[in-house]
Amino acid sequence: MTVSDTQPPHTEQLTTHQPAGIKPAGMASPRFGLSRRLLVLTLFFVMLAEVMLYLPSAARFRVSYFEAKIELASLAALSLVAAPDAMVSEELEDELLRGVDAKLVAMRRNSTRALMLSDRQDLPMLGPAFDLGHWMWWEAMGDALMLLAGQVDPYLRVVGPAPRYPDTEIEVVLPSAPLVQAMRDFSGRILWVSLAISGFAAMLVYCALQWLLVAPMQRLTRSIVGFRAAPEDVRQIIEPSTRQDELGLAERELRAMQQDLRQALTQRQRLAQLGIAVSKISHDLRNMLASAQLVSDRLAESDDPIVRQAAPRLVDSLDRAIALCAQTLRYGKAEERPPQPEALPLYDFCEDMAAALGLPEQTALAWKNRVPGDLVLRVDPEQFYRIMLNLLRNALQAMPQGGEIRLNATVHDGRVALEIADTGSGLSEPARAHLFEAFRGGARQGGTGLGLAIARELVRGHGGELELARTGPLGTTFRILLPHDGQN
Repeated sequence: MTVSDTQPPHTEQLTTHQPAGIKPAGMASPRFGLSRRLLVLTLFFVMLAEVMLYLPSAARFRVSYFEAKIELASLAALSLVAAPDAMVSEELEDELLRGVDAKLVAMRRNSTRALMLSDRQDLPMLGPAFDLGHWMWWEAMGDALMLLAGQVDPYLRVVGPAPRYPDTEIEVVLPSAPLVQAMRDFSGRILWVSLAISGFAAMLVYCALQWLLVAPMQRLTRSIVGFRAAPEDVRQIIEPSTRQDELGLAERELRAMQQDLRQALTQRQRLAQLGIAVSKISHDLRNMLASAQLVSDRLAESDDPIVRQAAPRLVDSLDRAIALCAQTLRYGKAEERPPQPEALPLYDFCEDMAAALGLPEQTALAWKNRVPGDLVLRVDPEQFYRIMLNLLRNALQAMPQGGEIRLNATVHDGRVALEIADTGSGLSEPARAHLFEAFRGGARQGGTGLGLAIARELVRGHGGELELARTGPLGTTFRILLPHDGQN
């Protein structure tokens, strides 16, 4: 095997770039922020509610105006009935009409209609009378709008029962100008009252929403923008409040997300630095292994039978070590080569793995290979060697006092399930939480988790999956699932 020099890969230095359009923490509030919008919307909706209530109020005011005139007209008519011979002077009659502010007052009792008061002036043609005993809300609101718009006759005819005498009906003719003025004065009062109510309600709603929603959301926004601009700054991580509502939950989840992201960024920077160091070490180590390979080639030519028997294993180990150094350099460039499958007798391969690890020679350890002898896999031998090496080493490290390693393989539904089981004490809960994450997981305390992460990546490259089948006080079992078409 020849060895060519390979320069360590260049790893980019991680820097934090401020995204375009994002201002750092402490930036000025938006020109038309959420709080101002809430204030304007509150004013608008309160005024809209007042407008919707105004039409019924205006209609009711008009009806009340007519009812008051009917009551005054009934008192004037009854006073006239009480006069001797039901006759009064013209001066008294004019005084009574001015008190009612009417042009004509008539009374109907027992189907008899009598003209009680009149200003003795000719009236224009009058429209239909407004009957206070039979009226509808929508008609009253329409009439009120017409009245405010000035589209009304100069005189209005109103008919209604006398307040104290239900069997007596009073009819009056009223000038419309005083009613129009009264309606406009009423509308002005309603407008000012509505503005005062809407302003007061808007301020209350604004203060409440500012305290309950806007201020916490602004706090969330500042934390998000500040963290995005400087994720390495611990001060940008939000400190959640004690609120138990949705905003409190959002604060707690944001803090957890920021912590996880900051940890991931820190880990990425460390991995970049580690990648440079590992690439340099692998480069130099590969050259050293090349020298050792030359020595092993000479050992293979020895006449000693024991040396000749052990030399091929040594050569194979050195070849794999050199290949692994080259792959490490490629991995630093994110260039893991695709698998190159070959037919691999699984039982014999596992026996060779056990011999390379010295499992049969260990007296405190039982090695049980229960893989079917005729089972053949199509896998990349070098990559599958790395997969099994990581899993078997984890099994050995889980049993420092000895134990048992079992291998089982079954074929079902076009897939091979290869299980590697040990009789160790099992995995801890923190180890299971990040089992296949480099530098976060690990099958044992103090481990980096790189072995399992690399093994899983290589298995997935073959279209399979590596999973934790079970773990507990009686041991741990990992399962490799690989496609199997039955044709080898």
